[in-house]
Amino acid sequence: MLKYMVWWAVLLGSFSNIAMAKTLPFQLSIQGADVSIQQTFTLRDVNEGNHVIHLNFQDHHHHDYTLDVSYQALPSNRSYPMHLDVTLKNKQGKKLAYLFFANNGLAALKRIGTLGVAVNINGKLMDIRLRFDEKKQGTLALSDVNHERFIQDTLVPAFHFQMIRPVIVPWVAKGLRSQTYSLDAHPYAVNYSIQDLGHGVLEFQHHLYRSEDGKKTLLERVYFYADSLSILREAMYAAKYFDRKNGTFKLVFYPALGQTEPPKIR
Repeated sequence: MLKYMVWWAVLLGSFSNIAMAKTLPFQLSIQGADVSIQQTFTLRDVNEGNHVIHLNFQDHHHHDYTLDVSYQALPSNRSYPMHLDVTLKNKQGKKLAYLFFANNGLAALKRIGTLGVAVNINGKLMDIRLRFDEKKQGTLALSDVNHERFIQDTLVPAFHFQMIRPVIVPWVAKGLRSQTYSLDAHPYAVNYSIQDLGHGVLEFQHHLYRSEDGKKTLLERVYFYADSLSILREAMYAAKYFDRKNGTFKLVFYPALGQTEPPKIR
């Protein structure tokens, strides 16, 4: 009888752990650059077993790629407890794109809803989108970010170059705010854009461009959704673009430290 009770307690404990497991399903889509993939996966919290997703895929020309999505804890001395890593490689194992998206846990990713990175591969964009929640209705308008400051930080080791500046993104058209900065005399530029998706949801975009022979080419775009100021102020990421000629470009984004409410203009 005692043996039976112990076994039953262990079984109940197992069911309890399963019920309390922290998981977050998400939809992964890879579009463009002769690729069209859409699959559903589940992220598991760092204490709930495997939290790494490995996907092998081909484009329509039978070129091989691998995509790794991992969810990991950060050291206790960091500003965020968790981070999401997205890494795209070619058949030879060379990195093509990388996104480090810091966050406050799986619930924070669900609140953001959608994030992604698009990279230029042989002249065509490959867009890797992770959708943790379908944002249909929010409370954020473009006018709400009139005084929101974001830190634009670009590093290019090959140029011994770093540019850090606070950005207040100006209006350029109805439903769009945008600001572009050239990387000094180098033929590259970064751009912040905020697009109104309607129904209180905004898309924040971070672009890296190269200029050549008077033509501007988009190399990489990082983006995420926000439907409130509190969600917007949680976003922090570091992305990398791997240039064939000039090596790694690092694009860092975070809201101004200590930013709470925008100042009221009298």
